[in-house]
Amino acid sequence: MSTKRLAAVLATVVVSLVAAAGPAAADAPSTWEDAPEQSTLDMLILLIGIPLALFVVIGLLAALLSRKNYVPPAPETALVPAGDKAPVQHH
Repeated sequence: MSTKRLAAVLATVVVSLVAAAGPAAADAPSTWEDAPEQSTLDMLILLIGIPLALFVVIGLLAALLSRKNYVPPAPETALVPAGDKAPVQHH
């Protein structure tokens, strides 16, 4: 890759990243009310408690539902004589 092409690609990437990050840096409108402060306990419940509770619930549901899997019976070992033309009964 030539030096000019590399410089053009890098410039395009930098400009794209800066242009995309611009709206994310905007402040809230001045007419909006300030959000109430959240305590550390509220943040811990939100960021750790809820995902942990979901993990436990999904794990319990998976454990409960997996116990009801169908397991077919073991195949019979008795051989049918070759001369017997009767249909085989499957259970």
